[in-house]
Amino acid sequence: MFDPKVSRRQVLVLGGLTLGVGAVTVAGLGPAWADTAAAAGVELVPVGASPVAVLPGVGVRPAAFPRQLAVQVKHAGADLPAGTEVAISYDPRLYSPLPAAVATVGDRRLRATSTITTDSKTSVTACTVTLTEALPAGSDPVVVVGTAFPVLYPYDLVAEPAGATAAVHHKNVRPTDRRSLQPGRPHAFGGVATPWGLEVSGVWNRYEWANSKRWYYYPARITLNSVGPGTAPVAASFSVALDPQVVSGVRIVSARLNGKAHDAGVRLLSDTRTASLFETRWTTRVKLKSGDRLDLGLEVKTRKPSGDLPTVKHPTVGLIDMGNHITQRQTGLTSMSRSDSQWT
Repeated sequence: MFDPKVSRRQVLVLGGLTLGVGAVTVAGLGPAWADTAAAAGVELVPVGASPVAVLPGVGVRPAAFPRQLAVQVKHAGADLPAGTEVAISYDPRLYSPLPAAVATVGDRRLRATSTITTDSKTSVTACTVTLTEALPAGSDPVVVVGTAFPVLYPYDLVAEPAGATAAVHHKNVRPTDRRSLQPGRPHAFGGVATPWGLEVSGVWNRYEWANSKRWYYYPARITLNSVGPGTAPVAASFSVALDPQVVSGVRIVSARLNGKAHDAGVRLLSDTRTASLFETRWTTRVKLKSGDRLDLGLEVKTRKPSGDLPTVKHPTVGLIDMGNHITQRQTGLTSMSRSDSQWT
């Protein structure tokens, strides 16, 4: 169906997606048109930017999947009749479909309808786009049906993900062949590995002034929790960013690993002070294993503002220097902050 909410700008963006380096020849186009199209060299070209990594589980390599569910139908020697269908199948655990699929030629939105079905046995979803207008040879439409979405812990490990495929055929003719849209696997994705992940949480204290009518929150305890299943590849490190108008000093005064006092080797990496930011960066010697919990106690020195403040830096604690690891799980909790201070 045509989606009036898709703007001309979005059509231009969708039409300008990067073509993949590999083209896949189309088969199964249906009756006489199939022979004509095949002879004319109709093919599907994967469209998309850099691939996304999918973590299938423990002891396997991170898999590469297309960032967009999109193909270009190249047909230099054959017209595409009205009723031509482009079907893209995908794993619904990895992709979000557009409200309505988009087909474009250059910056022009094509007239098309789309339907989505799910196989009850395999759970694979298919979006079928039907072009309701004929296209002359060489118009090479781009069809976009969805995009990969970030899956957060605990649903981010996708066992045996189904690869994305595409087929083109005439209306009411079942395709006899499908072509993979899976991209090449980048070397940077690495080999067999075990996913790991950390969550940041903590306890806040409130400093008050102006007869308790003004206040500012700062962390009193920071907790780093390992969700596993693997061990973090580097020692836990974090930053504490506060407002220098209210806070003048920060120290880590205690460390407990899994409820017991522990020499975590906490060390100050840097201390940054400007008129609007007081940030300290810390590291430890602890590489957290699955299920580990590291609790760090803070001693924060405050200063009393003379009155209202023009603005504040909201307090933030976040992981740092943990590396850009493909196998790091997306916990959605790699930092914590508060925005409910009252300063004016």
